[in-house]
Parts: sequence; C-alpha cells; structure tokens
Amino acid sequence: MSDTTAWIIALAFYAPIHFLGPALVGFLTGTETPGQRRLLLTGVFIDCTLSMLAAFALAVPLFKRAPQYAALVLLAAMFMPYLHIWIRRRRTLRRDA
Repeated sequence: MSDTTAWIIALAFYAPIHFLGPALVGFLTGTETPGQRRLLLTGVFIDCTLSMLAAFALAVPLFKRAPQYAALVLLAAMFMPYLHIWIRRRRTLRRDA
C-alpha cells in the first residue's frame, strides 16, 4: 500500500471523528438563540477544517521520522474545535451579563 493510500484512509476515519464531536457539542449544549447557534456551528466547522488541515500538514512530514509525534499532533488537533466552542461561549456569557 502506498503512503498516499494510507493517508487517504487515515483521513477518511479522522475527518468524521474530528467534525462530529464538536458539532454535537455545539448543537446540543448551550442556551444560544438559533441565530447565535448557527454562527457558532459555522465557526466550529471552519475551525475543524483549519485545524485538520494544519494537523495533517504537520503530521505527514513528521510521520517518517517520529510516528508517535505525528499521532500526538493529530490527537491534539482534535481538541482545538472544543477550545473554540468554550471561548465563544465565554464571550457570549460575558456579553450577556
């Protein structure tokens, strides 16, 4: 199996996990209005896309030298959208108070 095929398979499994969790957290929790929630989810999807692209840009070249660090980069990138949700909600609560 070529490296490209392996990375496509990894991306196929990583992308749904990377997008689904933050989308569910952003949709199911919080007390935002529907308009605010739509903006939050749009921001979450943009953040998921950017963090996933950055993670793969770092992990692919790193994988040849240190696969364990490449895996840590991919794992750490999964938590970035949750950070976005938390910061956004704190701003909303501070603005409403």
